[in-house]
Amino acid sequence: MACFFIRVAGDTSHNNPDEFNSYVENEPPIYPQTYFNYKDDCLKKGFVRIGWPDVGDISKGGKYGSLTDSYSLESYALKPHIKKYLLDFSQVPLKSIILMPDKDNPGDLYIGEVSSLYKYLHDVPNEQYECAHRLGVNWDKEIDGNPKLYKASELSIGIVGGWWMRAFHEIKNVKITRALDKARS
Repeated sequence: MACFFIRVAGDTSHNNPDEFNSYVENEPPIYPQTYFNYKDDCLKKGFVRIGWPDVGDISKGGKYGSLTDSYSLESYALKPHIKKYLLDFSQVPLKSIILMPDKDNPGDLYIGEVSSLYKYLHDVPNEQYECAHRLGVNWDKEIDGNPKLYKASELSIGIVGGWWMRAFHEIKNVKITRALDKARS
């Protein structure tokens, strides 16, 4: 079983009208703040996203479909580890397990299974530009149909430092993957 940690909250400059080369008209404004958390959209619409939308469609070599011209997959503005995040994210296989933390509530996690492969989708203002890189996910649900909330502490996952701080990480720790299997059964 492949298992991935994907953070859906962080900072952006795409919603700042003062940044003409990276502002997307009709994108829901975050300005003057740059922080966003797309956890609720991901849970409601059944996907997980990763940032850096201006790279464009990775499956088509990049820049295809991007709305601004602030960086590309090959630009110096994009650090090597971010390029790796994006390339690896675009290759996540079906049935992989996704752990999505709620950055606003440290230690809270949502877990689901990848149901559709990578796609690049935005339809501003209906589908945010910041959510263009996405995977379809069937999120674990409670009996009442609401998303099931897991606690990192109950899964023996430390939330201080390490991969918890990254935007994307494949989890290969057998202790954690076993704890996930047990919690989800």
